[in-house]
Amino acid sequence: MLKVLQTLFAGTATVGLTGVTSATVTLLSGLDQHPAADKVLGAWGRSALAAAGVRHEAFGLENIPKDGNVVFVSNHQSHFDAMVNFAHIDKHTRYVAKAELFKVPVFGRAMRVAGNIPVQRTGGADDRARLQEAVTALRERVSVLFYAEGTRSPDGELRPFKKGAATLAIQAQVPVVPMAVSGTRLILPKGGRAIQWGQQVALVVGKPVPTEGLTLDDRDTLTRRLEEAVAGLYAEARQRSGDIP
Repeated sequence: MLKVLQTLFAGTATVGLTGVTSATVTLLSGLDQHPAADKVLGAWGRSALAAAGVRHEAFGLENIPKDGNVVFVSNHQSHFDAMVNFAHIDKHTRYVAKAELFKVPVFGRAMRVAGNIPVQRTGGADDRARLQEAVTALRERVSVLFYAEGTRSPDGELRPFKKGAATLAIQAQVPVVPMAVSGTRLILPKGGRAIQWGQQVALVVGKPVPTEGLTLDDRDTLTRRLEEAVAGLYAEARQRSGDIP
């Protein structure tokens, strides 16, 4: 019964918070008040995590460059990953996300107006066009976060990285900041329905990987380097969160 009540509370609170946040972010982004929208998203992340009883910490935030934009590349375990990122990363950042999320009422419009980037994940012409738009945005106004596995991991094991993050970073000639999150998959496992209250979550951020002088011929090598960096950070994050295989 306790788990049912906790899940109902967390679900109701998250839906309510997300609705209010989406409307507010849409308004602020439409007025070009992106710093204020970022603060709202940070408050949303912290509040939604608190509603699910999540205990969370971040390590290595000093590795994030204060000046200029970057590509963040991370593993992906849960819908709670975004909340952890917004709660801790104090940099104007938007996401490359699956197009289906942009169809969700209110929330989808907020994602689009705020500058997030929808992709079909097919590698087709539309995805390439969207990523080309992201190159311009990355150079001029915003950092971009990729979940490089392309989807959530159901078992906590890293999946092979896709090349989009490396391609975008090389084209924009900006650094890539690898990071890893652990513990979020245990809050609400993929396909699960019950919130696991009190879960410990850790976000670990690594040192930037430069792309200056690289060309698209280097994207495979860069992708492998990023995958290795995230794997090392993930091992640390698993130790810190207690999600040890």
